[in-house]
Amino acid sequence: MRLTITGLASQYIHMPLAPFCLKKAVDEQLPQVETTICDLNINDTQEDLLRRVLSTNPDVFALCLYIWNRDASARLIRRIKAAKPEITVIIGGPEATHSASETFAEMPVDYLIRGAGEEAFPALLRCLLDDGDPQSVPGVCLRTGAGLLISAIAPAPAPRSDLYDEAWHAALNGRMAYVETSRGCPFSCAFCLSGQRERVQFMPQEEALALLIHLGQSGAETVKLIDRTFNCHRERTLFLLQGLIEARERGKIGETCYHFEVAADLFDDDTLALLSTAPAGLFQMEAGLQSFHAPTLETCNRRTDMARLVDRLRRILAPGNVHLHIDLIAGLPREDFTTFGHSFDLAFELRPHQLQLGFLKLIHGSQLRQSDWGQRFAPDPPYEVLATPWITYEELCQLHDCAEAVERIHNSGRFVLAEQLTLKITGMRPFDLYLLLGERMAQKQGRWSLDALTRMVYDTLVTLDVPENALRDAMITDRLCTDNTGYLPPFLQGDAARLKAAARAYRLAHPQAKHPRVALLSDGSALAALWTKKHPVTQRGEVEGFTF
Repeated sequence: MRLTITGLASQYIHMPLAPFCLKKAVDEQLPQVETTICDLNINDTQEDLLRRVLSTNPDVFALCLYIWNRDASARLIRRIKAAKPEITVIIGGPEATHSASETFAEMPVDYLIRGAGEEAFPALLRCLLDDGDPQSVPGVCLRTGAGLLISAIAPAPAPRSDLYDEAWHAALNGRMAYVETSRGCPFSCAFCLSGQRERVQFMPQEEALALLIHLGQSGAETVKLIDRTFNCHRERTLFLLQGLIEARERGKIGETCYHFEVAADLFDDDTLALLSTAPAGLFQMEAGLQSFHAPTLETCNRRTDMARLVDRLRRILAPGNVHLHIDLIAGLPREDFTTFGHSFDLAFELRPHQLQLGFLKLIHGSQLRQSDWGQRFAPDPPYEVLATPWITYEELCQLHDCAEAVERIHNSGRFVLAEQLTLKITGMRPFDLYLLLGERMAQKQGRWSLDALTRMVYDTLVTLDVPENALRDAMITDRLCTDNTGYLPPFLQGDAARLKAAARAYRLAHPQAKHPRVALLSDGSALAALWTKKHPVTQRGEVEGFTF
């Protein structure tokens, strides 16, 4: 039997882990099966996807179904069946698990596996090899003469470290390394699936630490744990963080950054004290706030001590050595435009390095999809909310524009000083500022170049009575800190003759600087970008002022 597996990633930089889990299980239990992992993503053309799959000459094609690849997967499967109807198609993954009937109606698949596939998938293949009965395999769904057989969800085993073998390393090829050291979540948020397992299953902590150190030597710049709540087990969290800190100090791992999803309110004093000692840039954390609106959190089954949460977030940020993302979700029940704006301001005032503004997805299997609370949402993946009894479609459109501005202006780190200056001088709410910037961005169709975005930000902030000289100086500094070419758009460049004089003076004072990146400030002084290295957390380069 020739088997081809793909995860159909959303981008090239992402390498799905599930195909490697399935391949390992098949290799162990069915060595007679020749397994190929096909590295595909949804940005490839359907013609190219089909050609690459069929070039492996599979008897069986298996695909992991997610919200980001459902549409592309359906088209691909229909093409495979049209070209080679004899190929057996098997699908699994979260989208298949929680929408079995809809998936059978939409796609000409032969079998669907609900739940984890490490045990069910090889068992199904054995049935195909030995002419056995697939109906006997837990989790396997199929068409029968009497209709659809929809099985119960197959249980998930604990994650294992031997998936990350030579084949995985070869396929990684410098991309972001995704790794799983625990499965499940101790919480049961109504918009999520991760907390629906009976318990969290952990890879033994010694095995997990050895794996993380090993992956830190893989050449990947980022090792991203897909564990839904990395810090839900206090002693294990301390063990892993301490082990990674010591490994960096001993030179066993290089400049790799480890990304964790955390529940910040679970951090205790000992863990926070340990985090404060970590080398800058070693850890990156993503903390899902979702909302500060208490009725919304209650409806979504999030029982959080918000005062404790805010305190923990501030203490993570205070040493300046951990890069922190904070998430908000628009469109949750009982959250209107006004209360969302309040959540935005509270989250923004924490000064996270990134504020991720997302929108509620009514995913199959989630509590919020299974109940009718007056929501309207797109029927196609990713099933994004379009309106609720508390927030209108038009208001959500405003928030989409706001989110785009936050991503391009705040999260990029390219306008830090200009943003701070504006908020300080005008006294504006951050929410109002980014609503305005989002509105201005939405007036232009197509992509924004960095120069055009810089000009738009400058023109917008000037209309808010931000002093032009101070704003120009802030934007020059921001630009030199984030662009090592030293190039400035024309409206920020200043007098060409004086700029040449400044560069010449800097070269005389610093002979080692052959091509200094210099800019003129409004007080007649100059600024030089050093750029010996970027700060490992903010990714900003150093600059210094000088007179000439």
